[in-house]
Amino acid sequence: MCLMLYIATAEALPVTASADLRVEAVDDARRGVEQWFSHPAVRFIGAHTGCSCGFPSVIAESPVEYFEGMTLGSDDRDADLRSVRALLALLHHAADRGERVELYPVADGDESKQPKGIIDWQLDVLDPERLFFNERFMYVIHSGRPTA
Repeated sequence: MCLMLYIATAEALPVTASADLRVEAVDDARRGVEQWFSHPAVRFIGAHTGCSCGFPSVIAESPVEYFEGMTLGSDDRDADLRSVRALLALLHHAADRGERVELYPVADGDESKQPKGIIDWQLDVLDPERLFFNERFMYVIHSGRPTA
């Protein structure tokens, strides 16, 4: 089952596509995911894989934090890292507009399932080499900069 990553912002991000990152409108069949966000503009974020499986993730009932020796590798770790770096650039762009960003990584078909909890991230300290998602947890991304 594929991972699907959704992003919510105060204003809609433009639809774009590159080899490493895609920003798309949410499919009608998956619009149930919108109920979990506090921001009105929700988009799907795809990695180099098309789906969001190119973003490292774990499945757990409570948040797992990165630890030395944690295996985040895949068959295509270099491409995964390019997608993660492109995602971080997108998050910085959204944060430059002075807004908090929300991300919800969830298995395809589980979009209507409530998040298990909330994880706060400080954007300026995220390391692409250590970044991974806890599936079905809502991420609230803060820029660390004062909002206007």
